Amino acid sequence: MGLEAASSRPMETLVFMDLEATGLPFSQPKVTELCLVAIHRHALEGPQPAPPTGGSSQVPLPPRVVDKLCVCVAPGKACSSAASNLTGLNTAMLTAHGRRRFDPGLVGLLQAFLQRQPPPLCLVAHNGDRYDFPLLQAELSGAGLGTDALTGVFCVDSIAALRALDRSGPPRESGQRKSYSLCNVYTRLYGQAPPDTHTAEGDVLALVSICQARPQPLLHWVDTHAKPFSSVKPMYEVASVTEQGAAYDTGPKTELQKLRTATNLATSGDSSPAIRKRRGRSEAPSSSQGSPRTSYSNLSHLLAMLGPLVILTTAVALYWVPWSS
Repeated sequence: MGLEAASSRPMETLVFMDLEATGLPFSQPKVTELCLVAIHRHALEGPQPAPPTGGSSQVPLPPRVVDKLCVCVAPGKACSSAASNLTGLNTAMLTAHGRRRFDPGLVGLLQAFLQRQPPPLCLVAHNGDRYDFPLLQAELSGAGLGTDALTGVFCVDSIAALRALDRSGPPRESGQRKSYSLCNVYTRLYGQAPPDTHTAEGDVLALVSICQARPQPLLHWVDTHAKPFSSVKPMYEVASVTEQGAAYDTGPKTELQKLRTATNLATSGDSSPAIRKRRGRSEAPSSSQGSPRTSYSNLSHLLAMLGPLVILTTAVALYWVPWSS
């Protein structure tokens, strides 16, 4: 990508990210929506925008200078009912609206978006280590770009950051356990639920608001703990994209599936007229396949006729040989 990789330098840009997908990791999910919001560290280090006057909300406004990228994606597989209920997206809807797959064109769009940001830059996602980052790597690999498609980009999980900041603060009461779900963290900070959950943009903006509450400690933690995005392993393995832009999963196959595949290839390989022509085979109708059987029948009939003649010839030879000596 040409992005500068310099982990010894402070992160200049935080790119807050969220993905919506077809389901949980065990189902090998596909992305249905993604959102990136890029904010320069100066926007977080300085005074935070005050909430609107006259309202009861204490939530600060997002920084004025941001770059935002939001894209809906056709997943190419069915969404689970639970995922559709949460996100409001399903495969039929995305297809009907002409959304495209996660293809090299989308990867190029992501790369162009990130290239516009001052480096070094760091992706920030809530539960990113377990979900967003591995899923994004799987999609990048499926598009044929591999795990180094975002070379020079770093990443951190905001859950790990928030837990670390809480441990460094005043001790909690004994036995008290906090939830670090995005909704619960937001509610603890601002006394209300985030306004638009389970959409990629809504979750990203909620995460930005959470980080605005303690920007300095957060930036220090990010500078210290950011890791290369290329070190993240894909959530699952996929084959590279085909010429049509469709990616196919390459999960383990049973021996029965392998046998069926081999059988299909063996039986279907000669079915094309073009293939038969290249191999010098006749394109006569299938009824001509009876010709070999007819030849075998004629040969058997001929042998049956010659049998008595052979016996007679042998008998004459046996009789005649002794007398001729």
